Amino acid sequence: MNNLKTQELIKALDDPISIIKTSAIQELGKRRAKEAIPKIAELLEKDESPIVRDNAAYALGEIGDKVAIPFLIKALKDKDEWVRKSAVKALGILKANEAIDTLIELINDESQSVRKALARTIGQIGGDKAESYLKKLLNDESIIVKKQAQEALKKLTGQL
Repeated sequence: MNNLKTQELIKALDDPISIIKTSAIQELGKRRAKEAIPKIAELLEKDESPIVRDNAAYALGEIGDKVAIPFLIKALKDKDEWVRKSAVKALGILKANEAIDTLIELINDESQSVRKALARTIGQIGGDKAESYLKKLLNDESIIVKKQAQEALKKLTGQL
């Protein structure tokens, strides 16, 4: 897909075959194609395939434009754990401080992967609330989540 023009990739987002949409989304993310944000955000919100939504969330982070933040915040409530995880990661990439209070609502998410990504993302975003939120994650039932929270807290506070 590297040889395709960005506009052709954007057109591929309308393809009925999920793997074609997913490949186009991934390539548009790598290219940081801001012109694709509206269509990728629409797929994140409405596509039936969790794989498409998952890739859409991550690509919005890769593109790196804060205009994607409201779409990613909404995706934190997706029924699929991988979509939630990718939305969390994308918000971390974007250092979306405005999402921190919504992110912490995932502290009791059923998915250990989502909670681990949450710890890392809160550390990436930083800010006034990050330290107290990470301390809450130190009490997680999962040793993996606790370890990620510890690492994020160390980086945040500079106490390596």
